[in-house]
Amino acid sequence: MKERLIESARAEFSDRGIESATTRGIAERAGCNEVTLFRHFESKEKLLAAVVQDVSVEFSEVCECKGGYSGELREDLVRFARVYDESLQRCEGMARALIGEGRRRPTLCKELIGDVLDPFHRSIATYLEHAKEGGLVRGDLDGMAFAEIFTSALMGGLLRRTSGLSALDREAWVTGTVWLLLAGIQTSRTNG
Repeated sequence: MKERLIESARAEFSDRGIESATTRGIAERAGCNEVTLFRHFESKEKLLAAVVQDVSVEFSEVCECKGGYSGELREDLVRFARVYDESLQRCEGMARALIGEGRRRPTLCKELIGDVLDPFHRSIATYLEHAKEGGLVRGDLDGMAFAEIFTSALMGGLLRRTSGLSALDREAWVTGTVWLLLAGIQTSRTNG
């Protein structure tokens, strides 16, 4: 029942937003009554925290990008981009809900959008450090700054295309983001 309530809350928060979601609506989606919901979670806030934790774990697992690199900068960055985009797609509703509520719920927003991304950002930055050592990217590149700009561009792409605001599809956003950012970090050795 607890998992069913978390899944129902996730759907309700994603569909209606955090403020507009009701415990009654969540309970109805889960096929139980509000008393059962409160027995498991005590409050809407505690249920929201459980949903954010659940989404965080899922996002972290999907965003793991361990090893298996080709050594080709463009190919590897496209792989990072696809992994991140896939993760965003799976968690899009909650990400949108938390972006909308970010000012009112900064801790939850930080947990889902900030803390969850840190290991992924470090993975990209570590990869880029190795690329620096191999002379593939500029020596003055700040890998963590690149990772943050990279994931922000991809998140913007997801939000724009799923809102009908972009003519670019998923693949065009992924490859376009990589192409544009790669042009700014490559050394002359890899540019030519």
